[in-house]
Amino acid sequence: MDTMTYACTKTGDILEINLDKAIFKRVGPVKKLFSLGVVCIAMLLNGDILVGCGDGTIAKIGNKAMTIKQQTKVLGGVTSITLTGDGTYFFAGTSLCNIYWCDTETLNAELRNTCHYEPINHVIFPYAYSDVFATCSMNDIRVWHSKDRQELLRIQVPNTECHTISFMRDGKSIVSGWSDGQIRAFLPQSGKLLYVINNAHVHGATALTTTSDSAR
Repeated sequence: MDTMTYACTKTGDILEINLDKAIFKRVGPVKKLFSLGVVCIAMLLNGDILVGCGDGTIAKIGNKAMTIKQQTKVLGGVTSITLTGDGTYFFAGTSLCNIYWCDTETLNAELRNTCHYEPINHVIFPYAYSDVFATCSMNDIRVWHSKDRQELLRIQVPNTECHTISFMRDGKSIVSGWSDGQIRAFLPQSGKLLYVINNAHVHGATALTTTSDSAR
C-alpha cells in the first residue's frame, strides 16, 4: 500500500506528503527551485523521482536525500513524462511539440518526433516532385520527407510568423512571406538566407506565387 504522495508546484519544488497521517513531510529538491515550475513528475522503480519543468529541464531527484542526481535540458517546457514498463526509458513531451526518448539512468534525450506548435499556415510541394514538402507557421519554415514523415530542415526567424511559402520552379530556393512585411528567400538544403525584400507589405505578406518560367 502506498504511504507517500508527491505533488509538484508552480514555485519549482516538490512536496512529500504522508498519506496515512495526511501531513506534510518535506520539500525538495534541497536548496534548489526549478525555473517556471515543476509541471509533471513520475516515480522510478527505485523510488527516485523524474520531474519535467517549465523551462525545459528534466531532472532525476534521489528519493532519500531529495537532491538532484542528473538533469538535462530540452526545447520547450516539459508537459508530460511517460515511463516504459520496465522503467528504463521514458518519453517526454514539450510545449513546443517535441517528443524525446530518454534513458532514465543518464537522462540522455533523443529527439524522436516534432511538429509546429502553432497553426500551420501553408503546405507546399516542389514543382513535379513529391518526396519532400514544406510547411510554415509561427517562427519557422520546416521541410519534411514525405515518405517517412521526418523533418529534414528547419528555418527559423524568431518572433515572426510565416504566412506563405513557395518553391521556385527550378528548386533552388524557398520564397516566403512574413508578418513583418518582408519577403525572404532561403536555400532549400541548408536553410541559408538568400535574399530579403524589405517592407514588401505594410501589414505582412500573406500570399505569393512563382512563375512557370524560372528564368524570369
